Amino acid sequence: MTQAAVSELDERVPGRRWTVRLDAAGRGSAAVRISCSRPACAEQRLPSAAAGRAAAIAHLKAHLRAAPAPRPEAYCACKLEGCHTHLPDTGRHTRAEPWRCGGPVVLAVITDREGRWWQAMECCSRCAAATPGAKTAATSQPPSPPTTGRPAPTATDTGAGTSGP
Repeated sequence: MTQAAVSELDERVPGRRWTVRLDAAGRGSAAVRISCSRPACAEQRLPSAAAGRAAAIAHLKAHLRAAPAPRPEAYCACKLEGCHTHLPDTGRHTRAEPWRCGGPVVLAVITDREGRWWQAMECCSRCAAATPGAKTAATSQPPSPPTTGRPAPTATDTGAGTSGP
């Protein structure tokens, strides 16, 4: 019987990622448009950049509230794009440096300095810490250990027989 080797990434799912963008609606106008990378989100048009920023932030916050917590079985969304904090695949086992990918999966929010886009993604806590300006919105819970079905011994149950006085 042959057993197939399963890599760590085969057991894990890719991290989620979505981006909210603020762009000019046209030349000679102060109007802006907000677009979201989620397919169900419709484009919005607003009269000014200030109103657009407020609406874009509210839109991202709504996604963060509606999204389930980060999944502990997810791997970094940035790993798919060759994030600089991930070790290159050399085919050999190398000792991971403490600043490399690892730690619990988090939902991180990143924005550009000019306030034109906001991105939320599932990644490891080390990648979130290594990404300039990233803020952690939520952290995954570690998977619960499997239960055996037997009750755990209590402090009063020593297993020793008792004898009467």
